[in-house]
Amino acid sequence: MPKKLTKSLSFKQARAAVITGFVLGIGFSFIQITADMRSEIEQIDETFEQSLRAFEETAFQAAFGLDTELSQTVVNGLFQKQAIIEAEIIDSYGDVMFSRSRPPEERSLTWLADGLFGEVKSYSALLTDKNTGFQAGNLNIKVDTNVIAKAFFRRSGLILSFGIIRNVFLAVILTFLFHRMLTKPLRTLARLIHDGAQELPVPSSHHDDELGAIAAEYNQLSRSRAEAVERLEEEEVRFRRLFENSEVSLSNTDYSEVFRVLSKLRESGVTDLRRYLDDNEDVALNVFATIKILSVNNASLKLFEASSEGQLLKRARKTLGPLTIGMFKEQLCAIWDKRTAYRAETTFHTLTGNEVVGVISLPIPETEEGFRCIPVSILDITEFKNTETELTFRGEIIDGIGEGVQASRLSDGAIIYTNTVHDTMFGYEKGELIGKFVGVVNAPTEKTPEEVTAHIYGEIKAHGSWSGEVQNIRKDGSVFWCEVSATKFDHPVHGCLVVSVQTDVTEKKVTEEKLRQSQRLEAIGQLTGGVAHDFNNLLAVISGNQELLRDEISDPEQLKLIDASIGATKRGSDLTKSMLAFARQSRLAPENTNMNTLVQDTKSWIHRVLPDHINFVTSLSPDLWEVEIDRSAAESAVLNLIVNARDAMADGGQLSIVTENVDIERTAVGSLADELEPGQYVVVKVGDSGQGIPKEILSKVFEPFFTTKPAGEGSGLGLSMIQGFMRQSGGLVQVTSELNQGTEFTLYFKACRSTASAPKNVPASTLVDITAGARILVVEDNEEVLEIITMMLRRTGYSVATANTGDLAKAQLEVNADFDVLITDMVMPGETQGSDLAGHVASTYPEIPVIIMSGYTEIDSVQYQPSELAEPQTFHITKPVLRRELLSVIETALRPEV
Repeated sequence: MPKKLTKSLSFKQARAAVITGFVLGIGFSFIQITADMRSEIEQIDETFEQSLRAFEETAFQAAFGLDTELSQTVVNGLFQKQAIIEAEIIDSYGDVMFSRSRPPEERSLTWLADGLFGEVKSYSALLTDKNTGFQAGNLNIKVDTNVIAKAFFRRSGLILSFGIIRNVFLAVILTFLFHRMLTKPLRTLARLIHDGAQELPVPSSHHDDELGAIAAEYNQLSRSRAEAVERLEEEEVRFRRLFENSEVSLSNTDYSEVFRVLSKLRESGVTDLRRYLDDNEDVALNVFATIKILSVNNASLKLFEASSEGQLLKRARKTLGPLTIGMFKEQLCAIWDKRTAYRAETTFHTLTGNEVVGVISLPIPETEEGFRCIPVSILDITEFKNTETELTFRGEIIDGIGEGVQASRLSDGAIIYTNTVHDTMFGYEKGELIGKFVGVVNAPTEKTPEEVTAHIYGEIKAHGSWSGEVQNIRKDGSVFWCEVSATKFDHPVHGCLVVSVQTDVTEKKVTEEKLRQSQRLEAIGQLTGGVAHDFNNLLAVISGNQELLRDEISDPEQLKLIDASIGATKRGSDLTKSMLAFARQSRLAPENTNMNTLVQDTKSWIHRVLPDHINFVTSLSPDLWEVEIDRSAAESAVLNLIVNARDAMADGGQLSIVTENVDIERTAVGSLADELEPGQYVVVKVGDSGQGIPKEILSKVFEPFFTTKPAGEGSGLGLSMIQGFMRQSGGLVQVTSELNQGTEFTLYFKACRSTASAPKNVPASTLVDITAGARILVVEDNEEVLEIITMMLRRTGYSVATANTGDLAKAQLEVNADFDVLITDMVMPGETQGSDLAGHVASTYPEIPVIIMSGYTEIDSVQYQPSELAEPQTFHITKPVLRRELLSVIETALRPEV
């Protein structure tokens, strides 16, 4: 077969079709043969079963009559069929009446016949009388399958042979048809395309088939290519015009010699081109001289102040300066490193000697051929650099003004500028805030940062500016206050901006808050002092009347009610004392105290109020300095903190008390330096491992009447009383807390080196020995209190005279000074107050002891101490006072030697 034909498309398609047809023909032939074989087997079975039925009646008679001759006749009759190779008749007793057999035929396809039909097929008929059902015996035959398969194989061979002949004819016909209809037309099209035909003819017979579609597509592509060439020519003209008219310096440059020079340097063993160029200064200039400028545009002539393209090409080396040479070395290194492009800013010289700043940019090809034509652009940024220098100067001024400056777009709130002071104020690196939403620096309050920004921007849009205070947040999460002044500014590039100047006023806010708190505390203190005086007078009347009434009643139930009323009066008096301690108006009895001893004494009995699941530990400094404080008030403060710690550890935990010496001059930080004078202090820390105090209420814990305990379990005065006591003692209390970690209160007591005199304490006895007939002058402006005290003293056995002002008492003493004791209120109408009267008596009548009653001067109920305003013969008591306590102090004054 010719080689050209076997390679043709038509031959290949015909071959594929014939092979496919052959495979399918063989498959279908086998399917047909299989079906024929099944039909053949069924026909064989039917044929031999009919043969048995034909001889069945005769065979029955032979078997029933045991007729051997008739049996032989039946068997010989069956042997007329060539396929039967064995036949026999068996009677009802199982004996063979007659049997005959012959050997099977041996053929070449015997193995196939045996595989398809089996070696021998057996058939049997039961010889039975149809009327009586009597069984006379059996008629059995065996059939040779080779005889049966011979006809089947002959027929199957004809089917397969016909299929093969058919496929051969089909291959020839398909090859001819494919060649005429496909290969020949395709070769015609290929020849026309090879010859450069612009249009391919499409025969009418192929208008609607694939060949017609190929020709039509080629014609369309041909027309498109012609149009593209035309557009390309137009674009070339347009590009040339753009090249000439561009404001950017453009040049077409041949770098091929540069590529070859660098290749030779690489082959010579140079590995570090930069070092090589630095060591050989002339190399860069020599390489630059090999560059061929093929063409330049008008912008290049203008940039380098050249009169013509020829002048620039001849004097191109004059455009180099020291910075340009450095740039060219970097350019050579970029080519050496096989980068894809090079871009740099540098300074050029014009042909007239002026300096211009430009950005040079060029691609770096991969092959030497590409280096033959490299487009080089130079963007003149001289004016921009001058403007940038001016802006940098202005930016330095803004950076140096000492305030945070921020600029953001009014449209979307994006930050576009921050100065150094602003970044430092908010804890960010330079430029870190650029592009972020302006609300990122606003602390979440009642309003979200987005709502705060929307409000401020709304005011700026409406009025052009806004000023006020904003709570901001640093990068580390700390919150601080800023005073902000924001103004709208229209920028030619960025559009409408908001320029804000921000000042950190946190310290100012803290100072103002301290001032407000101080003023609030002072106001509360003044109010408390005034209320305490009148309230204690009322309690004195109630308590006195209850005690007098108690003397008249013997019923136990009624006495219990009176005692409960007296106890409630005492608790009211204690509440007033707590308020006075908070207002720092309570009278203190300072004495030298070692806080270690105070803590140890407290620890010895505190287990009574602490449950077993709370572990109480102490860490006491062995060389602790002494402090001069009111020991009773200090014990009350420590106990109050212990009880609070217990309540904070409902599920158990650890309570700790630590003492140590601190020198504020060396360790003062933060609020310590603001609230404590430099010096030595004793620190007592009371800590717990409880639930902690939330940050939002931590600043409120020292406010009066503020409590987190359930109603009825706390007055809210405990911590405020501690704060008042510590400030009145010249110290400080601080608190730190973390949720689920615990709370620690720190008390700072001013250390002392001198010895303070201990207060004079006079224990009150349960039963007081009365000095009957002692003359007492009682001075009290409140008529009800005066009446109660007078009645109480007279019932006891004293002789009592009264006066309702200090002025009247002084006049009465001038008339008659025969008194054993003077009892006077502190605050009274008139010119002479209680302290004035006590001083007058101490100087004029020193033998008369003075007892001063006050509605707001704190004194322990079982202690009476000398006044600091007069001689040691002056004593203080606080209203309301129980009769037993009043009598005890009177007797102490009457008998100072006791």
